[in-house]
Amino acid sequence: MNRLQVWMVWRYLRERRRFLNPNIVLAVLGIALGVAALMISMAVVSGYETTLKTTLINMEGHLMIVRRGGFDDPNDERATLEKIKSVLPTFKAATPFLMVEGLMVHKRKLSGIMLEGVDPRSMSKVVMLERRIVRGRFDLYGENAQGESCREQGCAIPAAIVGKGIARKFQLKIGEVFRLVIPVSRENSIDSFRPKAQKFVVKGVLDLGRSDFDERYIVTDLKSAQSFGEMPGKISGWRFRLGRAKDALAAKTHLEDDLGPNYWVRSWRDPNRNLFEAVRYEKAVIFIIVLLMEIAAAFNVASTLYLIVVRRYSQISILRAMGVSEKFVRRLFSTQGLGIGAAGSLLGVLLGWIGCQIFLKLESVYGLFPGKVYKLDHVNLEIRKSDMLVILAVTVIICYLATLAPARRGAKLNPVEGLRYE
Repeated sequence: MNRLQVWMVWRYLRERRRFLNPNIVLAVLGIALGVAALMISMAVVSGYETTLKTTLINMEGHLMIVRRGGFDDPNDERATLEKIKSVLPTFKAATPFLMVEGLMVHKRKLSGIMLEGVDPRSMSKVVMLERRIVRGRFDLYGENAQGESCREQGCAIPAAIVGKGIARKFQLKIGEVFRLVIPVSRENSIDSFRPKAQKFVVKGVLDLGRSDFDERYIVTDLKSAQSFGEMPGKISGWRFRLGRAKDALAAKTHLEDDLGPNYWVRSWRDPNRNLFEAVRYEKAVIFIIVLLMEIAAAFNVASTLYLIVVRRYSQISILRAMGVSEKFVRRLFSTQGLGIGAAGSLLGVLLGWIGCQIFLKLESVYGLFPGKVYKLDHVNLEIRKSDMLVILAVTVIICYLATLAPARRGAKLNPVEGLRYE
């Protein structure tokens, strides 16, 4: 391209009325709306997936191992834990726990619950329950018979941290005492049970991010759970923190082979494997459906360039008569189409970001994700770099393909016909 051609192209592109052309403005807006819709939809789906993953890891750790029947022998417990550590190459921390199922009875209401006893010393290295406190504090020290804080084991009223669903249902307040009831085997018969009740004092309320957890989950210290369940020194298993979340998937397979059938191994992904798979497929389907908006906008870009070709017939003919090649004319219209696509993409990113902020505001006020349906009562949007790169790349490719036909049409114009009436 010589200097004369560059000058002519600059004069051709810098005409003010060209940028104020309503057709070009509509083409840019069409591309922008498509990019914004893709950005918001991908942010919602990616945010849902990440929020679900974070909730599960904060609640259960990367890996959970349970021995059928639990551990009764401390020596066996330690030996098994050392064996597990040797199998996990990215082992970070472990914490024991004890699960006790029972009923909560309070204010003439009844509900099934899951009481988990945790070790306060090692728990914070594996799970992030402290970050989920919305009322009160994460305090597992109970109270004595006089209602005073008890810093020793064997308090008359153990402490409990309850899910916000339980707190809402039973209208629990910080410092309020409630009662749990569990079945306990009789001394002379394992086939018959007797009810055992225990008072607990509310020290904090958890927002676990999942409605099914919030409505059933109660945390207390390990010693209190063992005493309540009449299982002194016994644990259900361990929760583990690994170097990376994805390491748990491979570690699960190795542990199942090494530990045998008496152990149950579960990674953070297992409880909702089908849900994660559904999110992955739905993300692809949503992307394709919303992409149709981009394709429709691309037709608008193509029609706009066709109109420019027709209106600039004489000018293109002059360029051709002065020696401009067909390749240069095609490049001219392709560049203009890509410019429309770039402007639409940048505007779309801005509109998408604004749309995400509006979505977050509406979600926090109106609760757009019913917990009963989606398992999560809120979703944090996530704009991933990989998603943005795919969206922008696809947009540019679509806009480029839309320019090929009108660019070819402009390049094939007969300069003699275009100059006949000039």
